[in-house]
Amino acid sequence: MIHIKIYLLIFLSATFFSRLLFSQQAALVEVDRVIQEKISQSVPIIGSIKSKNIIKIMAPVNGVVDKIYVEEGQFVKKGQLLASIDSINFKLLFDIEVSNFEKAKANLENAKIEAANSQLDLKRIKALKASSAFNEAKFDKIRNSSLIGKFKKDIALKELNIAALKKQIAELNFSKSKVRATVSGVIEEKTIEIGEVANFGDQMFELVNNKNLEIFAEIPSFRASSLKVSDEIKVATVDNLILNGNIRAIGSKENITTRTIKLFLDFNINDVKRNLFVGENVNLQIPVSKDALALTIHKDAILKREGISLAYVVKGNKVEIKPIKLGEAVDNRFILLQGIEQNSLVVIKGNERLRPGQEIRILEK
Repeated sequence: MIHIKIYLLIFLSATFFSRLLFSQQAALVEVDRVIQEKISQSVPIIGSIKSKNIIKIMAPVNGVVDKIYVEEGQFVKKGQLLASIDSINFKLLFDIEVSNFEKAKANLENAKIEAANSQLDLKRIKALKASSAFNEAKFDKIRNSSLIGKFKKDIALKELNIAALKKQIAELNFSKSKVRATVSGVIEEKTIEIGEVANFGDQMFELVNNKNLEIFAEIPSFRASSLKVSDEIKVATVDNLILNGNIRAIGSKENITTRTIKLFLDFNINDVKRNLFVGENVNLQIPVSKDALALTIHKDAILKREGISLAYVVKGNKVEIKPIKLGEAVDNRFILLQGIEQNSLVVIKGNERLRPGQEIRILEK
């Protein structure tokens, strides 16, 4: 019985000392240095591809749609015929006004001849005024005829001008009855069919210029203050196609709901290796600092405890835990605003199991 107690005492003593020895063993950790470096920092903003020309083509005249020459998805060139509205009717109206114009021209010529003859008769009778052959009643009649001839010529000229304007209007309406593309692009939407009545101002087509594109985004107002026109912005599509954008314009009005400003960027579409789609999402890297000096700390050094950022700092062969204040992320590091001095060593691997004051051994890289 005494021997059993001795063995049990030896076993418990060995277990206690082995645990004590294990607890005092130095932890193996990997470290990284807090450094000062130049930061060209940017933040991602989601934008989209936008066409500079999205045209809603409206019916320019009233009438029944005769023909439609295009379908949705079709590429058309500027000036290409898209549809016609009551083209025969508008052609007949134009022909009528052409005839009326020609008639007015002929009437003016006749009025000019009559007025000239009346003037000639008046001149002749005036020459007889001093002779016995002069007749006062005949003179008055010829003088009145001359005045009437002049008035007829003036009226005929005015009627010709009116006829010319009516012909011009009829020609314009006939031209408008042929609906044409105002820019080159794709027929994105067709909202009318053959036989339907088109009223003036009704939408017939939506035409999207898929070559004259720009990048559009709404960025936080406080980010916009550091930007200026012509600044280069890195832009990437969701499939990582890189577009080199330059700021074309910065909006002057803040959206009071989202507190954002509109941003417009131009880019060279000839450098793009695939078709871009209007409305396609892109990622903009908006610069927030350029070559500014800042302390940075490795992201793996940061521990979170109850919402507080902490890091283990190496002091000799032991570690101390310190609260820190962080800025924004830069690649695999964070800007360090407060808490640790430059060149300090911080633990980046093995820090999850450390205790303040614990001895460490640094793993050689």
